[in-house]
Amino acid sequence: MKERYHYIPLAFGLLSLALLFLFPLRSSAQKEVDLEVIIPEKWQIDTIFLTNDIAYNEWWKNFNDPLLDSLITVALNNNHNIHSIEASLEKSRLLYQQSKSAFYPSLSLDAQYDLSKSSLNYYEETSSDEYRTNGYLNAGINASWEIDVFGKNRDNVRANKKSYYANEASYQNAVMNLCAQVATVYFNLRAYQQQLIVANQNIISEKNILDITIARYESGLGTQLDVSQAKSVYYNTSASIPKLDAYITQCVNELAILLGTYPSSLSNTFINLDGLPSIRHIISTGIPADVIRRRPDIRQAELLIESQAAAIGATKADYYPKFKITGSFGYLSHDIEKFFNNESQMFQLSPSISWNIFSGMEVRKAVQMAEISLDESIDNYNNVILNAIQEVETEMSNYANALKTIEMGQQVVEQGNKTLELSIDLYKRGLGTFTNVLDAQRTVLSDQNYLVSAWNSALLALVRLYTALGGSW
Repeated sequence: MKERYHYIPLAFGLLSLALLFLFPLRSSAQKEVDLEVIIPEKWQIDTIFLTNDIAYNEWWKNFNDPLLDSLITVALNNNHNIHSIEASLEKSRLLYQQSKSAFYPSLSLDAQYDLSKSSLNYYEETSSDEYRTNGYLNAGINASWEIDVFGKNRDNVRANKKSYYANEASYQNAVMNLCAQVATVYFNLRAYQQQLIVANQNIISEKNILDITIARYESGLGTQLDVSQAKSVYYNTSASIPKLDAYITQCVNELAILLGTYPSSLSNTFINLDGLPSIRHIISTGIPADVIRRRPDIRQAELLIESQAAAIGATKADYYPKFKITGSFGYLSHDIEKFFNNESQMFQLSPSISWNIFSGMEVRKAVQMAEISLDESIDNYNNVILNAIQEVETEMSNYANALKTIEMGQQVVEQGNKTLELSIDLYKRGLGTFTNVLDAQRTVLSDQNYLVSAWNSALLALVRLYTALGGSW
C-alpha cells in the first residue's frame, strides 16, 4: 500500500505540466487600451512649408556650418549626462533580460561532508569507541520551477520589455535635445559676436562724427554741446563692449559643459567668425499625423502605456493559484567507496499549489493602483500629443514671422544708414542740426542690433522646429 503513495507526487507533477501547456492558451490578462487620438488633418500655417514627409536625420547639417557639426559630434561623444542616460538604459535592458529568467527552473548544486564525534560519557552506560566518530558525504542537485499557468511571469517580462523600449525612446529624446542645446548656445554666441562687430563698426563711425564736432567747435562753427553729445553717444556704445564680451564668455562656458570639457580648451575655437548661418531653409513638415511616429517623446509615452497595461495583467495573476515543482536528486553515504552506488541514491519530488485566498484586499488594491497608473499614462500620452502639435505650429509661426521681420529689418537698416549719411552731410554744411545726427546714430545702432536679434530668432526657431518635428529620431 505504501508503494502506491510513491506515485502521488509523480502524478501531481505530470498534472502540473499539463496545466502548463493548457492554460497559456487563455487570453492574457493584459488590459487592452485604445489609443485612437483625433489629430488635425493639416497645419494652420503652411504657406512656406512643404507637406511631403522627410525625416530630418542630422538636421543640424542643414545649416551648412562645419563648426556646428563638429561641436555636436564632440557633445554626442563626451557629454556626461548622455553617458549617464546610456548607463540607465543599459540597466533597463539588463532588468528586462533578468525578468526572463522566471521562465526557467532554478538549479543548484550542493555538496557537504559532515564529521562528528560524540562523548563517551553522554549516556548512562559508556558506549564503545567504535561508534564514537561518525562521518558522511552528501551531494546532490536541487531544482525549483514555478509554472507560469496564469501568465504573471509573461506579463512581467512584457512590462519590462516595453519599459526598456520606453527608456530607449527617452534616450533618443535626450540625444535630440542635446543637439538642440548645442545649436542654441552656439547661435546665441554667434549673435553676440555679430552684435560685437556691429558695436565696433558704430564706434568707428561715432569716433569720426566726434572728430567732426570737435573740428567744427574749434573753428567756431559748432558748439560745446555738440561735442558733449557726440562723446556721450561714443562712450555709451563703447560701454556695451564689456557686456557683450561677458555674454560671449558665458556661452563658451555653457558649450564647454555640453561638450564635456573645460572652457580653456575652446578659447581659440570661436575666433574670427563673421556673419551668421543661413536662415533660408526648405522645411517639410508633413502632416500632423506624421509627428506621432517621428517624435521620441510620443513613442516613449505610448510604450509606457503598454508597459502599464502589461503590469495590470501581472498584478491580476495574483488572484489565481500558483503551481510550483521542487525536487532534488543526490547521493549520501558514510563510505566514499559506496557513494555512487544505487543504495546511496536519494531523491525528492514536491509539486505544490499555493493560493492566496484572502490578504485583506491587498491584491485588489494593487490592481486598482495599477489601473490608476495606466490612466495617468494615457492622460500623459494625450497631453504629449497636444504639446507636440502645439510646438510644431508655434515654431512654424515663429520661423515664418522671423523671416518677415528680417526682410523689413534689412530695409529699415538700409534707410537708417542713408538717414545718417544725409544728416552728417547737412550738419557739415551747416544746413542741419546735430540733433538729427544723434537721432540717426542711435537709430542705426538699435536697428542693426534688432536685425541681428531677428536673425538669431529665426535660427533658434529653426532648431526648435526641427526638434518639434522629431529631429533625427
